[in-house]
Amino acid sequence: MSLVPRHAPVRRALTLFGLALAACRPAPPGRVGPDATTEAELAARQAVAAEQTIRADTLPVRSLGVVPFSVGAVDTALAPLAYGLADLLMTDLARSAQLRVVDRLRLDALLREVRLVEAGRVDTSTAPRVGRLVGARRLIIGALAGETGDRFGIQARVADVVTGEIRAVVSASASLSDILAAEKELALRLFRELGVNLTPAEQRAVEARPTRNLAALLAYSRGVRYEVEARYDAAATEYQNAIRLDPSFAIAGSRLSDVQTRTGPSGTRTASRTQQRAAQVARATSAAVDRLNGVYVSPIGGSQPTGVLTDPSIGAQTATIIITITTPP
Repeated sequence: MSLVPRHAPVRRALTLFGLALAACRPAPPGRVGPDATTEAELAARQAVAAEQTIRADTLPVRSLGVVPFSVGAVDTALAPLAYGLADLLMTDLARSAQLRVVDRLRLDALLREVRLVEAGRVDTSTAPRVGRLVGARRLIIGALAGETGDRFGIQARVADVVTGEIRAVVSASASLSDILAAEKELALRLFRELGVNLTPAEQRAVEARPTRNLAALLAYSRGVRYEVEARYDAAATEYQNAIRLDPSFAIAGSRLSDVQTRTGPSGTRTASRTQQRAAQVARATSAAVDRLNGVYVSPIGGSQPTGVLTDPSIGAQTATIIITITTPP
């Protein structure tokens, strides 16, 4: 005689469906800490363990996820943009009330669980599986590549998890210094491709630029990459660098707060004091170097006025200046 309850398969199916729905909702207030990360990792393991029982046709029609972009022939210092631009595209797509975008914590946890963290590892062959496991009916697969001169292009394809169909390429391009213009255009074209009509308020939110500082965008992108890799201390450092380079970069501040919370209460307090002190020194050093150098060499050619910092990871003509700054303990 079987000891398994007669309705166990039904309950299991309902549980998996509930996990899929939860993956398409952001973490509720007060749940962006270690518990939220643990829940995301648990959900990823459970989804992989029960993969054969997941029915893609039960996933919400308007649910979707955005994975890190693949990278073409670009400078390795620019490779983190594949993460940062995908993350900002996810944020923009989530501005429509008509779409259910997979929570980034759950998507990151799933990519780690199936060892697809590296940019470019999710392609047309692996997209249907990733979509099923993370609870997304559609998956956005993007690519970043250099074009002629200093222009870069972003391409995106929409993979349907149920049918396996890959829709035609949607693309946009811009100069490196204005790469967010391409991301915004890509988002608007994707909305049209998905049949979503934005309200005027939603369109204004999508079109708003989070930053116009390339160095800050690169720092933010490195932070996103480290977060996907679960390297939260490194992510916090990069988000703080992005804020230092552009104090108006609000989403970087939000991500910094989230990642600090995720390290746990005691770790958050210690990291916060350390990073605040480091930021004080960094700001003082940057101001001193600004006054001494006057003009920086731009990573894309030409020069930038004093006070607009370029990213130190991009090759440029540099001079080493040793400055000693004393701060109170």
